[in-house]
Amino acid sequence: MSIGNVKTTGSKGNNWPWQYAMIKTLNSISSSLGASTEFESRLVRLIASPYTLYLEVRLWDVDSNDWSGTPKYYEVGSNTPVTPPSAVQYADEDNALVLDAIKTATQTTATETTSIDTNTAGILADTAAIETSNAAILADTAAIDTATAAINTSTSKATNVAAMVRLTGTGTTTISELVKSISIYNAHASATATVNIGGAGAVNLLAGETVNFDAGGNANTFADDYFVISSGDASGDVLVIYTY
Repeated sequence: MSIGNVKTTGSKGNNWPWQYAMIKTLNSISSSLGASTEFESRLVRLIASPYTLYLEVRLWDVDSNDWSGTPKYYEVGSNTPVTPPSAVQYADEDNALVLDAIKTATQTTATETTSIDTNTAGILADTAAIETSNAAILADTAAIDTATAAINTSTSKATNVAAMVRLTGTGTTTISELVKSISIYNAHASATATVNIGGAGAVNLLAGETVNFDAGGNANTFADDYFVISSGDASGDVLVIYTY
């Protein structure tokens, strides 16, 4: 009965549970036979994976001196016949076929283990790449946070100053502040005033005309000394209002 010591049933390294189950099966089969019937039992296993072991039982008719019916197969520990799912072959007494089945299963396990090792290495490489990407994302996020803080500072509401200048007679004024918005109105009935924007040269501002400039909000400003306004006449009258 030592052929049951395949370390797949019962306690590891101890074939007693397997042998005991086999004995129970044989005893049950023997008890069910008639007076003129004997039986022979042999151990078989599936040729293909998972190489399951079965007990093959053939009945011998003592009266006719011949085998009776077809062999029946039992799982170890059971007295209910089953049909093996695929072809079987006899396991000889020196365990050659059983050991071959164990060898095949071991080789399969080794192949699967190699595959697992390869996949694990791939997972580790992917994880390292993800960690690198996460580090880059964190760096970008820190930069975004810094830029957002700067934007918040730039867009936070500040105290604006409004100013108004009136030019009468012949006069010129230069707006020295960083202007956010400005409006220039020539209030004279006929005299022509001039406006020089950013040093581009004087442009006429006819009587009754108004021009407006806005830096675009969000703390944007025009440069200092960007606007130079002249009344252009001894009786000139130009009104300038601006915010800085």
